[in-house]
Amino acid sequence: MPQINPNARTQNAGSTTTQQTYTVQSGDSLSRIAQRFGVSVEALQNANSGRYPNIMNPQKLQAGWTLTVPTGGRAPTDTNTGTAATNTGWAPRTNDKVLFVAMNDSDAHRSTLESDALKARGTDVSVIKNASQAMQDKITTSDGRTHDLKTKEGAMAFALTLGLPADQTQKVAAAIQGDGNALLDGGRDELAQIAREWAKAEKGGQAPSRLVLSGHHTGTGVYGENNGKLPWEAVGELASAMPRAARSVEDLLIAGCYSGGQNWMEKYQAMFPNVKTIMAYEGSSPGAASGATAHQKVWEAATRGDRQTLNENAFQHMRKGENVSIWTKAGGLQGAPPPPLEELRGDLQRLRASYDAAFSGSATIANPQTGPVRDYYSTIQRALQHPDLPAAEKAQLSLERDQAIRLLFFPVVSNRFQQAHGAKVGQAYEALGLRAPNFSTMTRAEALASIKQFEEKLAANPNPRAQAQLQLLKDYAALKPNVIPDTWV
Repeated sequence: MPQINPNARTQNAGSTTTQQTYTVQSGDSLSRIAQRFGVSVEALQNANSGRYPNIMNPQKLQAGWTLTVPTGGRAPTDTNTGTAATNTGWAPRTNDKVLFVAMNDSDAHRSTLESDALKARGTDVSVIKNASQAMQDKITTSDGRTHDLKTKEGAMAFALTLGLPADQTQKVAAAIQGDGNALLDGGRDELAQIAREWAKAEKGGQAPSRLVLSGHHTGTGVYGENNGKLPWEAVGELASAMPRAARSVEDLLIAGCYSGGQNWMEKYQAMFPNVKTIMAYEGSSPGAASGATAHQKVWEAATRGDRQTLNENAFQHMRKGENVSIWTKAGGLQGAPPPPLEELRGDLQRLRASYDAAFSGSATIANPQTGPVRDYYSTIQRALQHPDLPAAEKAQLSLERDQAIRLLFFPVVSNRFQQAHGAKVGQAYEALGLRAPNFSTMTRAEALASIKQFEEKLAANPNPRAQAQLQLLKDYAALKPNVIPDTWV
């Protein structure tokens, strides 16, 4: 039950706002709390941003915070300063413009085929994509200067070109630079391009009402092959730094696998408080050349103006249409409710032996898109969206999710591992008198056997050069994201 203090009520002078407090519980989200009390996420954020600045990023909500919950009317608040907004005449206006972020525009996937198809329908589309491999985490501004967005100086220099107030400029720069956020590596240039488009709203203009993020997705953000990643934490930071732009988004499409379900929908609503429709995928999504453009044709027609006619039934006859997940402000999350958590736990237990066999190398994966290991991975994704999943279990399943997707595509990640680390690993093997391996040609069983041989030889014959690579090899064997980034999958 919510921990509410019914006696903790205040009324501001000159206002009709009545407030009460609520203590955040484990598993809470801003959207759930807001819905429980009948207030907007934005109002909840504005009421508490002074005490808890991180509340502007829904990903950083913490159990134990005591939130003030407004239950009456309130004057608009400027989320940059925490004071009453001076320009109360501005409001987002519905438009049919689309901001399309093509994270996966590799030769194999071509996200821009999707944006091209939308343009062919006469839709006003602004496309954001990576300029080149050399320009990852860099951006060139209209004055001809190129800024390194990985550095605080470069991110600030770019943010200054947006023409925003000083405090807001600092917040935008911090969101783009993402100090210490390794998941953001390679995606800062796209995030900066989003900020450049959103700055129109922050300066009194209008940003596109429809937003598409297209790319791979496993659970922490949208990314591209041989490109960077937009972690949800970074998107949330930018949305909180640019609140007018965030409030301008009315229709959101995440064209990526396993991006739908109740928990994801709540996170999206918290980032974009005025959103009216959200479309994503509870299972795998179609690619640009295998059905995505047909799906997006339906989405585009159903989200024109202020419509909320988006319906999952429109996709059932299409390839992977059964995986479409839709939420609308008018009707909520569509489709059947999630199965009982115990049923999902039972499915995971039933599939566990097949997963363990593949992880140990005693069984092979014939097709990464089908079979018991893919079923195990899909069930993990469904369980992670279940509203009753305890936090501790969620953390463990998140780790297994990351391992499972890397196991499914082990030949791909092994090839990338060999390209990135083969030379220094080979020298470590040779320092022990072992033949340098080529992990790109090895099966899972062969790779694990090779690493075990390396460990045994090192234990018997300590060697500094070999010791320096031991943890790298262990993390590769364990399929850890710190060694095998999402963008390799």
